[in-house]
Amino acid sequence: MKKIFTLLFILVLPISVYSQSYIGWITKQVNFRESPSTDAPILSSLKAGSQIFIVSLDAENDYYSIIDIETNTEGYVYKKFVKFGKQVKENEQGIFTPSGETTSYNPDIEIFNNTDMTLTLKLNGTLYSFSSKEKRTLTLSPGTISYRASAPGVMPNIGTEYLKSNQGYTWEFYIITSYK
Repeated sequence: MKKIFTLLFILVLPISVYSQSYIGWITKQVNFRESPSTDAPILSSLKAGSQIFIVSLDAENDYYSIIDIETNTEGYVYKKFVKFGKQVKENEQGIFTPSGETTSYNPDIEIFNNTDMTLTLKLNGTLYSFSSKEKRTLTLSPGTISYRASAPGVMPNIGTEYLKSNQGYTWEFYIITSYK
C-alpha cells in the first residue's frame, strides 16, 4: 500500500505545479514569438533583465507562455532564457462584486476600466480588451471562471471566481501604485 501511495503522490504533484504562475526575468536577449516554435513570427526582442509574467510551468516545445509586463504582450520565449522569481498567488478575494439579481439566467458583468491604459482581461481563455475609461457589460455562463487582468507595466492579477445564474456583477479596474 505504501508504494501505491507514493506513486499516486508523484503522479498528482506535477498536475498542480503546472497551473502555477510566476514573475521572472529574461537572462539573455531573446526572440519573443507568437507561438512556441522557432518558425513562429517574432513579436519583438526581449532584453536581458526584462521582467515577465510566466503564465505556467507547462512548457510547450521548450517554450514558456509569458506576458512581457512592460508592454502587456502575450507570447512565447525559449525556456532556457527564463529565470524564475516569486510565485504569483491567486487573488482569493475575487474581483467581481454582486450588484443584484437579474432576469437573465446568464450572469452579466459590468466592467469599467478606470485607468489611462488598455486593460486586457482573459476570462476562461477568451481575451477581452478595454480601452481607457471604457465601460462594457459582458454576459457569461454561470459557474467557475478563471480570470487574468493585466495592463502595460502592471503586474497581472489572477484568480478564479464563481458566478451565479440570475446575478449581475460589477468590476472597476484601477491601479494601486503604493501601499499604506
